[in-house]
Amino acid sequence: MKSDVKISILIPNLHSPMLDQTLDSVFAQKVEWPFEVIVVGMDKWGLVERFKQVRSINTQEPVGAAEARNIGIREANGEWLVFLDSDCIADDGWLKAITDPFLEGWKVIGGGVKTPSEPFWLLVYNLSMFHKQLASQKKETHAFLPTLNLAVHREVIDTVGGMDENLLRGQDVDWTARMTQAGYPLLFEPSAAILHHPERYDFSTLWRYFWKSGYYMIRVRYDHPEQFRMPKILRSPLIWKVFSPVIAAGTTAKIFFHTKEVRRHFLTLPFIYLLKIAWCLGASKRLKEAQSDDTND
Repeated sequence: MKSDVKISILIPNLHSPMLDQTLDSVFAQKVEWPFEVIVVGMDKWGLVERFKQVRSINTQEPVGAAEARNIGIREANGEWLVFLDSDCIADDGWLKAITDPFLEGWKVIGGGVKTPSEPFWLLVYNLSMFHKQLASQKKETHAFLPTLNLAVHREVIDTVGGMDENLLRGQDVDWTARMTQAGYPLLFEPSAAILHHPERYDFSTLWRYFWKSGYYMIRVRYDHPEQFRMPKILRSPLIWKVFSPVIAAGTTAKIFFHTKEVRRHFLTLPFIYLLKIAWCLGASKRLKEAQSDDTND
């Protein structure tokens, strides 16, 4: 490990049209520690070429976000590994806020998410997906954290291993849940904020995304019962399908009461509810397939 590099910032990229904005925001950060930036993936726009100080790893073909992050981990020289997505713009002071807790003994720190209010569907997506990690939420420990804005000490990765590349959704939940189980508390530091601007511009795209999220995340939930406390009745695909409106209503109500942005943007509420139904239907499909596989075995 190079002694002059303390922080490695790892950015998975698959042709993000705003990668240059992400990198501009990173290099505007002011910290006392030397850091490197590694971008892993593909960049058809050639945006990374502007930044000669970036280590760009071209994968030649598309790879999943988990694989891209694992490649970055293997190539990183830093002791503190900071993960940032290529559709995020870091606030001033972001890097200091997300790495300062390392000096206090924390090993895993997640930062806050800010969302543009327009376009509307982007707002719906961010409020529905990241309501627990919005920058307006309080500083506290979480059972799991997303990787779009996450800092992890190398010791933790040496202990729990890399991300599960077989998961197409929920890899970050699985990974950070494993960290919790290994005895590492996860700190949510909302002041380490990024503006999240993914390409989610219509309801049909969001419906498919949340359906797939439910399909893959249900496995993660059952793999980590300590975090999710899933009752046996929810192992039934029929329950998830038939009672999806009821389950979605309960989840949406919790989001409404615990998230002031949702109360402020109340027009998003019906669509958040529908996306939670999509999640339930995806989970039902996956459980039905699992039951069929068990029967065939």
